[in-house]
Amino acid sequence: MILLSFALLTSSLQVWAADLPQSIDKPITDPGGIIKKQQAQQLTKLFTAGPQVYKLVAVKNTNPQTLEEYAKSVSDTFKIDPNTMVMILSVDDKTMAIISGSYFAKNGITRDVINRKIDLFFNPYAKEDAFTTGVSTFVKEINNEIKTYQQKKASGQIVSNTAQTEAAPAQSTAAASNGQWPLWFIIGFAILLIAIVVVVWAYFRRSLLLKEVDEVDTWRGKLLDELNAFDVGTEWKKESTKVRERYLDILTSLDDLKKDAIADVELILVDAEETIGKFRFRRGREIIQEAKARLQRIEDSYFQLGRRANKLTETLKDIETLKGEVGQQRQKIERRLDELRIQFNASFHSMKDRLNQFIKEEQEIKESQENGNFEETKTKLQKLHEEQKSLFEAVQKVSLLRQTIEKDLDQEIRQLDEDYREMLQEGYTDGEEFFAGKLVKIRGEADKLPKLFEDGKVAETEQVIVKVREEIESVYQAMEEIVTSRHQYQRFLQELPYQLSVLREDKSYLMSELADLAERYQVEDGEAFHYSQQIPEVIAEIEHALEQVALTEEAERYKRNRETLAQAAERANSMIERREVVLNELKEFRAGELAARESLTKLRSDVARVEQQLKRLHLPGIPESVLNSSRISRQALATVEHGLEEIPLNMQKVEHFLKEATEQVIQLLENATNTIRFSNEAEEMIQRTNRFRRYDKEIANLLSQAEQAFRRGEYEEAYQLARKASDIAAERFE
Repeated sequence: MILLSFALLTSSLQVWAADLPQSIDKPITDPGGIIKKQQAQQLTKLFTAGPQVYKLVAVKNTNPQTLEEYAKSVSDTFKIDPNTMVMILSVDDKTMAIISGSYFAKNGITRDVINRKIDLFFNPYAKEDAFTTGVSTFVKEINNEIKTYQQKKASGQIVSNTAQTEAAPAQSTAAASNGQWPLWFIIGFAILLIAIVVVVWAYFRRSLLLKEVDEVDTWRGKLLDELNAFDVGTEWKKESTKVRERYLDILTSLDDLKKDAIADVELILVDAEETIGKFRFRRGREIIQEAKARLQRIEDSYFQLGRRANKLTETLKDIETLKGEVGQQRQKIERRLDELRIQFNASFHSMKDRLNQFIKEEQEIKESQENGNFEETKTKLQKLHEEQKSLFEAVQKVSLLRQTIEKDLDQEIRQLDEDYREMLQEGYTDGEEFFAGKLVKIRGEADKLPKLFEDGKVAETEQVIVKVREEIESVYQAMEEIVTSRHQYQRFLQELPYQLSVLREDKSYLMSELADLAERYQVEDGEAFHYSQQIPEVIAEIEHALEQVALTEEAERYKRNRETLAQAAERANSMIERREVVLNELKEFRAGELAARESLTKLRSDVARVEQQLKRLHLPGIPESVLNSSRISRQALATVEHGLEEIPLNMQKVEHFLKEATEQVIQLLENATNTIRFSNEAEEMIQRTNRFRRYDKEIANLLSQAEQAFRRGEYEEAYQLARKASDIAAERFE
């Protein structure tokens, strides 16, 4: 039906299409004889008068096509030259369509211009049926527009075509009115398209849903195969009643999934296919989703059953393994405990009680397994196994504990007692009562260990041993602190006199230094001033501490003066640490002055060196410029020195004087360098050219002038004259 409708529509368009002329080569194509012969001759003459070519196609009407469609057909059928404009005249419609080449667009004849010319110069005549007059007037106006455009372009008023003109196609059409397709044709074609789209969409949607049904059915088949392949083995049939009950429960749940759930899904999919076949897509989609949800629940239940079966199997295996390990571990503990009781002749009744408790727990675990509480049984077995491992480790430590108690720890306590007595003998009697009490406490704790060992309380024994050793370590630390403190005391007695002398020297030095800084630099604050103010207080504190030590009897010096001496030493060390900062600060205060004095010394050395170098040359005279530079440089250096001696010292002023003096010395060095260079070169060049003197009067004259200038001390002029004589000699004699 769709193909037939399309064929009828195509054939009707071909039948309704208007006839086109055989050719448009002539200026006027008028198959109906609409234009009179005389009028045709006038138009032909007008059409061929200029560089642009005009052609007229006159028809009665263009039915069933619109004038625009007819013009489009003419443009597609015949080749239109770039400089040609084809005018299609419809007499019945009293309108005209234009097909123009690219020549017209390049010369300002755009679509808007054509439409405006038709409205102003063709339509008024067409309404009165004066078609030839309207055409000739339109052509003349187009020629005038082209001529005006070309004149403007030649005068520069038009630089280039507009973007719209450049984008225009090689051939364009314009018409006085726009045509449309017939309304009945547009409506019929739209209905046909809608029907085609609906039918195609329905069958496409149906195929997609049926494909989805097939996918769901494939899923159902795979899931059914997995359910049928599920196997838990046959070993469970030989187990106890509770084990068989757990496996039977799993298998029963599996059968329920096979019988009920899978069959229900199959019926749902059949219902979905029937619904989709009736083009009830929404309902079919809902049924498919229901089948998917049912299959997902079945799959989840299947996985849960698999996990239950695997977990049950693993739990039963773990129970059997743990039972064997627990039994073996208990036997090892029993054997080792019997050996230890015989070896050390001790009861170890605490360990024996724990072993009996393990046997009791094994019986409770067995009852839990018989009741079907397999997870609880596994957990209790794991806990029992860990406790047995702990007890076995404790049993293994018994021999080591016995050695620690009877040998190692006793030796450590005796060594502590010896070290303590040695410290007392060396005169370290501070805290004697404290140490005696500590030793009594340590021995008391150590006396508890044999009883704990015989009872088999390994953990408690280890705790007591750790505690005793911590107490021993604390005693050693206290002893070390006493010895260290006494050593510090002795060091303070040795260092404080030296530090006292340093601070006294600083006090004397800073008094004069800070007074000078306050006078010359107007400085009355800073670390150095604070340090100077604190020195007398610290000196007095150190002197007082040393006097107290000297006045105290030897036996009581450490006890009575330890704190006082430590405080004085701390203050002294703090001052000594600040001393470096103070000295650096003093250097910074005088840094500018010191740098200026160094620069002044260097500049004086440069001036003396230059003057000495000029004297050693024994020149007939020193140029006045060099003498003036030397005198000005020495005056500038004296000004700098005077500025450095001023009170208060103005470093900004000194730096200014130093800058001027540096510039003067540099000028002196340049002048002296030029003098030495010109004198040496002039003397050398006179000697080298002197052999040509007797051969050339000009050379002799120049050399005489150079010698006179040299004697006057004008060395640059002497060099220039000698250089000129040398150049002449080189030109004439070499």
